[in-house]
Amino acid sequence: MEPVSHICHSAEPNNSHSDRRDRGFDLNRAIDNVSHWLPTQGPLKDFIHHNTLHAVQHLPFHEGVALAAKIFGARSYLPLSDYQNCYREGRISDHAIDWALQRCGLSDSRRQALRDSLFSADKQSHYPPISLANHGIRTRWLNELEVDLNALAHPVLFRLLANFLDQGISRWSLPKANESFWDCVLRLTQNSLLPLYPFQEKSVRDLLNLGPDQVILHCLQRMVGLETWYEQYILEMLLGHPGWSGMVRLIELNPQTLLARRDISLQQLIAFELACELALLQKKRGANFGKIAALKQLDSVPRFNGGAMQTQVPLRLKVWHEAMEWYLHSELLQALKHQPVPGRSPTAKPAVQAQAMFCIDDRECSLRRHLEEINPAIQTFGAAGFFGIDFLYQGLDDVYPVAQCPAAITPKHLIVEAEERQTEKNPKTGKLSGLHFTAHSMLRGWLFTQTLGLGYAARLAWNVFRPGAGLLNIEQLSEVKAHSHLHLLRETDEPTPEGYLLGFSFPEMADRVGGLLRNIGLTKDFAPLVVIVAHGSSSVNNPHFAAYDCGACAGKPGAPNARAFAWMANQQAVRDILRDRGIDIPAATYFVPALHNTSRDEITYFDPNSYLHRDHKVLHAFKHDMHHALLRNARERCRWFELGPQSHSNKAAHQHVVARASSIFEPRPEYNHSNNLYCLVGRRELSRQLFLDRRSFLHSYDPASDANGEIMAKILSAIIPVCGGINLEYLFSRIDNSVYGAGTKLPHNVIGLLGVANGVEGDLRTGLPSQMIEVHEPARLLMVVEQATGIVDKALAGIGGLQEWLDGEWIRLVSCDPTSHELQLYAKHGWENIELPDALQTPAAPHSEKIILGKTATIPVHQLQGRHA
Repeated sequence: MEPVSHICHSAEPNNSHSDRRDRGFDLNRAIDNVSHWLPTQGPLKDFIHHNTLHAVQHLPFHEGVALAAKIFGARSYLPLSDYQNCYREGRISDHAIDWALQRCGLSDSRRQALRDSLFSADKQSHYPPISLANHGIRTRWLNELEVDLNALAHPVLFRLLANFLDQGISRWSLPKANESFWDCVLRLTQNSLLPLYPFQEKSVRDLLNLGPDQVILHCLQRMVGLETWYEQYILEMLLGHPGWSGMVRLIELNPQTLLARRDISLQQLIAFELACELALLQKKRGANFGKIAALKQLDSVPRFNGGAMQTQVPLRLKVWHEAMEWYLHSELLQALKHQPVPGRSPTAKPAVQAQAMFCIDDRECSLRRHLEEINPAIQTFGAAGFFGIDFLYQGLDDVYPVAQCPAAITPKHLIVEAEERQTEKNPKTGKLSGLHFTAHSMLRGWLFTQTLGLGYAARLAWNVFRPGAGLLNIEQLSEVKAHSHLHLLRETDEPTPEGYLLGFSFPEMADRVGGLLRNIGLTKDFAPLVVIVAHGSSSVNNPHFAAYDCGACAGKPGAPNARAFAWMANQQAVRDILRDRGIDIPAATYFVPALHNTSRDEITYFDPNSYLHRDHKVLHAFKHDMHHALLRNARERCRWFELGPQSHSNKAAHQHVVARASSIFEPRPEYNHSNNLYCLVGRRELSRQLFLDRRSFLHSYDPASDANGEIMAKILSAIIPVCGGINLEYLFSRIDNSVYGAGTKLPHNVIGLLGVANGVEGDLRTGLPSQMIEVHEPARLLMVVEQATGIVDKALAGIGGLQEWLDGEWIRLVSCDPTSHELQLYAKHGWENIELPDALQTPAAPHSEKIILGKTATIPVHQLQGRHA
């Protein structure tokens, strides 16, 4: 028989379902179990990329993907024909196939049979398997009853949740002060003149008085009838709307996720939905409808604690996918072997005129390359985009402070922004805050709609057909004022009422500035100018705005962090402390903060008053070089856009990307992290002469200064979840955009500032929309660290639970020896030597613009033969 699949038995994480009949039904344990399978995507303001399949991350990658497919009903791989087409196009090699086959654990005869089967036609192998979400007991039961409970109950549930959790779209707040979701439900059902539908019947309303836990048990007994099926029914019901279910659970566990706090729990949601289902069933089928326990052949239904845990990995698709990934990874590995070892190159280096510190974001990869090609005397570095400064930030017009650091960090400091000069504000502005009226009534709202509405409709039509280069006269969340002041120095140790410290002391500043400089290896040879380049994105047609900003800043622009770092590094008191710690920043060196707008390829420089007394010749030269680098970067991006300019003019390309970001009908202002594939942790010399096609995260690191792997451990702890989360969310959103992604964003509406939904009554969509992933090649991240394996092992011992990302191969890790460039692949059992075929050669070109000419698809890694423009 053809060996196209293998079985793996996967136990459910954290809890065992054995002996459940002896234990009885435990509601709290059941809720914990089912919540493990819900998405963890936060509100729009905190869109953090994460592993979509975090629920199975404890398993090896392919087993976890297979298990998730049986739960969610999703595809696990691309269609077989897609991989076969890649092979015919030369994007998968025979060597890569052989490499993947060797890792299957099959005998020689079975491995040959599997290889022969790779090229047979099969249009169904990638279809999703029978799953709980689509073929469980709830679906079976409702088909028997001929009742579509989802269509009946979801509109009621979604409207109520959207209004209860609303964060500012609605003028009126549904919940009263300190009112829980359940109390709000009781008020609407029992105290309203018209009771909430479908709770018109007194018997159903009286049921709600029992409390959420008793309501759940009563409804499950009435509808299911068998305790052994209770937990599975709850899970299947919640999987009917995973977006709202996951949002409620996230808010329950982390109330601070919402700026306007709401008291809600998954238990309350389950109780309300079950009561709603019971009321609807009684309306449609009477009080004596049949229970699930009465169904025939229940044993044939997938079980949450039985058959669903027994997964089948399709070996053909697994081999093809691993071969595709290894071929793409080999392109970089082959190129790295032949990069010059720092310190051994006979070529004289030009004196460093300026240094620029960027976020590790893959979109900055190309900008750094263009900047260095234009002026080889500019040295660039990469670090996580919050630049080591963790704080809560409250801007000029912000009602609430927001975190400006990775989600794993809990900030203890608050930074407040203020105007340089206090000026009287005109309340009648084009900003959102100026559109709020002091009094509200139904008549006034009608009058404004009938009068101003016509004008805004005309303006909307004009912007659709004639988009301008400027954004609408509404302050964008991703735009930061360039001439405001940040209160960074703490004047008192007295915490705020919320328990935060208002600013930093000089020693705390030195800790953060020095910590980042050591992490990236910049502890000496400072240039006269160091520019701290944060990034953000602004566009008109983009409800997923936070997904385009800086993930290291919790989905926000990194400008406040860049400004904070530059201000701290410019303080003489901070420099004095750093000098005592071995980092001597020359008096002639000054730091300048900036923000790169990645959708418009524009840059803003901040706080000019802080360096007015400095010599600006170097800064003016840097601005000139950066301007031309942004033009080249825009042209490199334009090759992906179907409506991009056909000319070779960098200026025309830049005008096009600005127009895209300003156009209300453009669903693709930028492709964001599409085609991310690599992450390099090492000195810039390792990648400076490589064209990586905007596919690599780049984190600076000096292996010579980290004998114990402590710095490496800190870096890996930060970038594994950030870069790995970005990579896997793009991968799974591309593999099955209907289940793991958000579908097309054309019908998306913003719901309560929480998320987006199709129309006004759909489930919150999780994952990424198709317009962000349609050109993405779904391959796992290859992380290459420039360090010896012995030191990497020491670093891995310090990253704790993050090691499961590596042991399960959710990302791949390669060690590149700093002195020999010998490459070794990490595996759970140890390091493996990497052997690459001699036939695999790295193509070469004189500069980037020569490589991208006429290209509209991903480009292999190239060797850059010259750095000059």
